[in-house]
Amino acid sequence: MNSMPKVTGIGGGTGLSTLFRGLRNKKLDISGIISVTDDGGSSGRLREGFGILPPGDFRNCLVALSDTEPILQKLFQHRFEGNDPLSGHSFGNLFILAMEEITGSFEEALEESCKILNVKGKLIPSTLDQINLSAEMKDGAIINGESNIQKNSSGINKLNLNPISPYPNQKAIEEILNTDYIIIGPGSLFTSIIPNFLVPEISEYIKKSSAKKIYVCNIATQFGETNGFDACDHVQTLLDYSDNLKLDYIIVNNNIGNLGEGFPTSKCVEIGNLKEEWGEVILKDLMNTNFKGHHDSDKLSNVIMDIINK
Repeated sequence: MNSMPKVTGIGGGTGLSTLFRGLRNKKLDISGIISVTDDGGSSGRLREGFGILPPGDFRNCLVALSDTEPILQKLFQHRFEGNDPLSGHSFGNLFILAMEEITGSFEEALEESCKILNVKGKLIPSTLDQINLSAEMKDGAIINGESNIQKNSSGINKLNLNPISPYPNQKAIEEILNTDYIIIGPGSLFTSIIPNFLVPEISEYIKKSSAKKIYVCNIATQFGETNGFDACDHVQTLLDYSDNLKLDYIIVNNNIGNLGEGFPTSKCVEIGNLKEEWGEVILKDLMNTNFKGHHDSDKLSNVIMDIINK
């Protein structure tokens, strides 16, 4: 019997990979439920050309959870340059595509990739259907496609999936019902986290799950998504799309400062007026001093472990 605490992260690639990088070396049983709406860059081109689910977010999490040689991790993240048809693609995305063609399914491709990279944990798409995001913007525009939504600066009024009711991945539901801790975020609020909650039944089973629910608020606002949002706005938006999910813990960075030149269109997320009934608020310095718009993996994992060890 596995006696390690079971932790399930819900979100997308960049945020979850930051979380997983810190949790990888802890005594935990880790899984990630990942959204599949990415339609930009290499992932978008592979979706269009081969009908594969977008591999990029999965690749980032595979590398973050990998316990293998640094050269193999670098290989998976290597991106081809130049004017060739290969340019812009990362090796890891092409590897997952090849593995899908060999195994016959995206899920098996992930499982085999986990073995090759000696990954501590498993990665599960929230749906196996091909879906895209559609958004009604505050300026009234209807925009289709995740990569296009992020170009409109007016802000998102309402987010939908297209098609609106994809089949939930039963493995994701099983994971949600059999985990001890559900960690939501960090990651793009509208384009990484909420798409999972828009898949029918996923939100419902997260509510039903007896797991402790932890929300990790982003360090920085995101242009076109959360301009002007404080932590309170982030939580309220999540509650709006999750049918008022009861959170146990809300983790918020309290090192509010200038993000530097690396994040010209973002600002630090202020704490705001978080309500006690939403969940226990934990305020900590979580900023990555080398990359200020993102969490420090070790700082974040220490806060998560403090919750688990309570």
